[in-house]
Amino acid sequence: MEDKGMLGSLHPILKLLLLLLVMLVSALVVFVIGMLVALPFFGTAVFETMDPRSVDINLLRYVQILSHLGLFITAALVFAFLMNRRPIVYLQAMHIPKGKSLLISAAIMLVVVPLVFYLTQINQMLTLPESLQGIENWMRRTEDSAQEMTKLLLDVSTVQGLLFNIFMIAVIPAIGEEFIFRGAVQRIFRQWTGSIHVAVIVAAVLFSAMHMQFYGFLPRLLLGMVLGYMMVFTGNIWVPVFAHFFNNALAVTVFFLISGTDSDLDMDSLPEIPYAYIPAILSAILTLFLFRMLARKGNPGNSR
Repeated sequence: MEDKGMLGSLHPILKLLLLLLVMLVSALVVFVIGMLVALPFFGTAVFETMDPRSVDINLLRYVQILSHLGLFITAALVFAFLMNRRPIVYLQAMHIPKGKSLLISAAIMLVVVPLVFYLTQINQMLTLPESLQGIENWMRRTEDSAQEMTKLLLDVSTVQGLLFNIFMIAVIPAIGEEFIFRGAVQRIFRQWTGSIHVAVIVAAVLFSAMHMQFYGFLPRLLLGMVLGYMMVFTGNIWVPVFAHFFNNALAVTVFFLISGTDSDLDMDSLPEIPYAYIPAILSAILTLFLFRMLARKGNPGNSR
């Protein structure tokens, strides 16, 4: 499908640069407006450093939502409009997918879990050369800080708090990140290279790198590829959006259920499991089988 917007004829490299610019400007504009709106509710705290140890947790949650609205959702819609006079067409969001496609996508996110765990174990064993030890220490501190922030945001004890976290961690990121990485980035690289597989892999690499968590890079890379191929096989952005939502909502719900126990869930720091490659292989086989089903049930011609 051709891009028919005012800037749809740009070279893919220029489209990538434009997308980056739109993301930065959108993030800044939405953040500034959001902070001004927050002034009557949070006072001068909106101008202070967002230190999770001292700032109002509700302000942190508000900023988390603002960041995704600006950097991803708003940016994706603006960029799509620049590429096509009908953004919904550019993002391939015209049709509601069939229920079978959604069920298969959810099943894929479940059966791929053992393979994700196995890649997490491998990722934990990776280290940088001694000459780059300073960078590795920085990455570890950054990742620990991100995990501390995530646990702080997810620490709720009521069903209302759980529903809000699902909205903040599952609904908003699923829409925004899929619109950007599968709706825009993957499409641009497919136009540039002419290769579906290169487009999926590059978009998945950027998706994983965006999270700035080195020790979770490989499992997120896999999940990015899974979401990318869902987009390829269905031609409908709402399928990876739903799968992304399902994955995040499940993690948030599990965290909520065990947070009142003595257990400690840390997806990026798993204990070593003997012979983990066996369930990983079975996971890969089942995932491929389900993708074959998805390709049959969820191709663009079957979308409504």
